[in-house]
Amino acid sequence: MKTYLIIVLFVAVWLLAGSTPAFAHHGTGISYDLSKLVSVKGVVVKFALSNPHSQLYFDVTDDKGNVEHWSAEMNAPTNLERAGYSRRQMLNLFSPGSEVTVYGFRSKSGAPVVVFSKAVLADGREFKSQGGPGNIE
Repeated sequence: MKTYLIIVLFVAVWLLAGSTPAFAHHGTGISYDLSKLVSVKGVVVKFALSNPHSQLYFDVTDDKGNVEHWSAEMNAPTNLERAGYSRRQMLNLFSPGSEVTVYGFRSKSGAPVVVFSKAVLADGREFKSQGGPGNIE
């Protein structure tokens, strides 16, 4: 009986400890300022359909010609597909060299990172990562 209780206690502690990173990972409000939506215009460098979050990497050039490397944290590929986009469509929309205006909530640390809300492409179409199907307007 004593061994059984020790095993149960060990498993409970292990499960509790393992769940903490999952809760921390999904605390968007901890890492990003959700009170202010920002827009950043740049040129796509890379679009990575990867888990747990897809990433859009883009370069922003200021008035003095300085380039700053930005990234936008997006939904997982399967969630983007559920919103109505095919992988091919997304890779074409965010191909390297494409101009894009990204809307999102900036990192509280001031790093050039946003959690993605939407993107407006050079031709005016909008890509929204939620609400499907295929929110290209």
